[in-house]
Parts: sequence; structure tokens; C-alpha cells
Amino acid sequence: MNDYWQSLSRWKKIKLIFSIIVAIYIIIFTLINWDITVVNFVFFKIEIPIILLIVICLIAGYFSSTLFDYRKHRKLLKEIDLLKTKLSQKD
Repeated sequence: MNDYWQSLSRWKKIKLIFSIIVAIYIIIFTLINWDITVVNFVFFKIEIPIILLIVICLIAGYFSSTLFDYRKHRKLLKEIDLLKTKLSQKD
């Protein structure tokens, strides 16, 4: 193990230590938020751990923002193609 540690560059050592700290933080955060909570929908209720609710909300937020960014990106690509065709027609 000592040989492995010595073979790492300074940046890789920092990265490894940071990764271990983040992993420990995630484990502690998960254990703290493992309590069951009730989520009320309009017609029904479900009981899930708070951490699962947090993860579901994070994933839903990520995918919704990705979808909106993708639509904006497609619009910009269409505008670029339109401007390229206009530019080539002027030449």
C-alpha cells in the first residue's frame, strides 16, 4: 500500500483523499436521512425514506434541466445552419 501511495502524483493523492471524504460524507448523510416520511399525493399517500425522496427529486431535476438545455441547443443548431446557408448564398 505504501508503494502505491508513493507512486501517486500530488494531484492524484489530493483527488483520492477528496473522494474518500466525499464518500464518508455521503454515507453519513444517507444514514442520517434514512427516516421514513409520508409523501401525500392528491389521491394516495406513500411512505419512503427521506434519502430516497431526495435522490428521486435530484434525478428528476437533472433530467428536466437536461431536456430544456437540449431543446435550447437544438434551436441554436438550427439557427447556425440557417445562418450558414444564408452566408453561402451571399458568396
